[in-house]
Amino acid sequence: MKPKVLIGITGGVAAYKAADVVSQLVKANCDVRVIMTGSATKFVAPLTFAALTRQKVLTSIFPDTSSGDMDVIYPHLYPATEADAFAVIPASANAIAKLANGLGDDIVCCSALSLKADCKRIHAPAMNTQMWEQPVVRENTRKLLKYGWHQVGPEKGRLACGTSGYGRMSAPTVIAQVILNSVF
Repeated sequence: MKPKVLIGITGGVAAYKAADVVSQLVKANCDVRVIMTGSATKFVAPLTFAALTRQKVLTSIFPDTSSGDMDVIYPHLYPATEADAFAVIPASANAIAKLANGLGDDIVCCSALSLKADCKRIHAPAMNTQMWEQPVVRENTRKLLKYGWHQVGPEKGRLACGTSGYGRMSAPTVIAQVILNSVF
């Protein structure tokens, strides 16, 4: 049986790299579903991930009442309750804060609250160096680690904003391998 991997994409310029992670997971024979925050859809279209996974991409916690499909009626529960691994790529400072404090006001964070106890939880931070170095952001990442999340990165390097330092998302191959190691 294929492992079920749920990818949560949040708003950040590194969101385009999630397409490579998703592609690698599909090639490795995972059943991949993608959920995206509204901010994420400003960086990459849901159609990109639908084409890669051949699955509908969920972007809202509010159901489309014209359908009887479980992921349509309860998008915050399905596919989250069935996932073997859940990865947030990129994990923005905003998403990290919400995840660390149990907020569920978007599809990614609400789905995180719906994961089964043994689901592997992974996040790949990506943000400006100044944001990454804020004490509140570092405290929120420590909280996630305490709650059992695995953190991949961030790396040091040139950022989209033109500065250099820690905050760059880890390479898609590294993130994909961490996810694969968690389910195989």
